[in-house]
Amino acid sequence: MSKLQEIYDEARQYFIGGASAGGRFNSTLQQPLYLKSASGSRIIDADGKAYIDYHTGSGAAFFGHNHPRLREAAEKAMDMGFFMNFETEYHKELAKLFHEFFPCAERVRFSNSGTEVTMAAVRVARAYTGKDIVIRFEGHFHGMNELVWYNHNGARGKKNDIGEVENISDTAGTPQCFSEVIRNVEYNDLESFERCVEAHKGQIAGVLLEPVSFNCGCYPAQKAFLEKVREICSREGIVLIFDEVITGLRMRPGSAQAYYGVTPDLATFAKAIGGGFPIAALCGKKEVMEVLNPLGRTIMSGTYTGALMPVLTSIECMKMAMEPDFYDHIDALADTLYGGMNALMKKHGIPGHVRGIGARFGIYFGVENPEDDYNWRKAGDSYRCDMTKSFLIKSLRDGLYMHDCGQAAPAHYGFSVQHTMEDIEITLNKFDKIFKEMKEEF
Repeated sequence: MSKLQEIYDEARQYFIGGASAGGRFNSTLQQPLYLKSASGSRIIDADGKAYIDYHTGSGAAFFGHNHPRLREAAEKAMDMGFFMNFETEYHKELAKLFHEFFPCAERVRFSNSGTEVTMAAVRVARAYTGKDIVIRFEGHFHGMNELVWYNHNGARGKKNDIGEVENISDTAGTPQCFSEVIRNVEYNDLESFERCVEAHKGQIAGVLLEPVSFNCGCYPAQKAFLEKVREICSREGIVLIFDEVITGLRMRPGSAQAYYGVTPDLATFAKAIGGGFPIAALCGKKEVMEVLNPLGRTIMSGTYTGALMPVLTSIECMKMAMEPDFYDHIDALADTLYGGMNALMKKHGIPGHVRGIGARFGIYFGVENPEDDYNWRKAGDSYRCDMTKSFLIKSLRDGLYMHDCGQAAPAHYGFSVQHTMEDIEITLNKFDKIFKEMKEEF
């Protein structure tokens, strides 16, 4: 019996599904992948098999594994006493870096996870406006937050006369009453958005969106759409919230806000900003953020919020991202990997394409028109889950780890700053073989 199987058999006696988090169950393996170690761009499983890591902790390990500068920062925290629930000069230093990096970050409040800061962003928007309704977009994911956890994972609800999409909760246990203050519309559908705003005029607290929805592969906004949403929110007194939990730091300075040239009122960050350590941030305009305690009556706090170790590691992440040529390396890897994969799919007659922005990408098997990426309903009509499953099985076999969470929409994969061009070349050679096999299979 393999060590992986041995651990799984025993872990099921204590964990549901053999894992301490449901998302770690790998549908391809039909169990979690238990690791022994990780370093740089590689992970080693309990049986000693090595993989080039394209999961990267759902994007949190943007700086790879065991990065020497992050290790040094963690050791500094250990020397200081690795305390929590106190402030230091380093908290101020990190907030200043956020202020310099992200256009909307006039004020900053730290937290522990993307879910937490997105919950807080919705709370702040409601407190600031005194209104209740939040508009969100079909296919977008904002953490395991029942307040806005609808219509993700490929769900496509019925549309009403004005273009609103019926709310489909993504988890059991959500009270029906929560749905009463949520409105869903299609992303990049300006006409439906405008009708929704008009139908609920004077009742809308916020508009919440992923500028690039990597939870549908790589489902980007159209620039003109975002610009118009910004204009409407400003006109109607609605708080515009960017969920940059995935895009944050992964793209050039300013992330999605700079990429699109659109500044939200609030933005949420997590994953990459901590380099694998648990930290998140709510950033926003001073006027909106001042509803927070202790100045205002809107509470956002926590015992582990801004613990010393993740604050120090996050400082190093931000400093690295500000160094010359940092994003040149990311862009070079991205161009080679995404262009190479698209060329190989064409070579072997595999229907579909790869779309990536920065260090994160999605593979749209079956979707032959790249313009369909801007409309999940169109992409979902032709997306091939069966081809994705075959691809993931073969990649796992060949030492390329891309996590399979079993969702109906394209998942997001990515590389780290510690991946090399040699890693990309090895990967493309393996994909050449995999796509050849898939052509024979399908």
